[in-house]
Amino acid sequence: MDIKLPIGNNLRTDGTVAGGKPRNAPSSTEPTETRPKGVAGESVTLTETAKTLSAARGDAQEAPVNNTRVADIKAALAEGRYEIDNQRLAQRMLAFEGAFA
Repeated sequence: MDIKLPIGNNLRTDGTVAGGKPRNAPSSTEPTETRPKGVAGESVTLTETAKTLSAARGDAQEAPVNNTRVADIKAALAEGRYEIDNQRLAQRMLAFEGAFA
């Protein structure tokens, strides 16, 4: 298959060739509507779901952290005395995956 590519720099990112008109552009006989950005009187209404998600996102950013427990675990890891219960870990991983099924 032979593909002809335009040569030169006359192809624009909007899919037109220099001097041409953009796709789906109104012809000169069609009226065009222009509005200033940020027109007063526009409003946005959030659903209850959107409000709930926004609140949850804010709460997630402020998740409580037990700094003492974190420091204890780091120290135990550094000293080699932190033991991992493989069975408990596997069960918790399966439970976590099961929550998405």
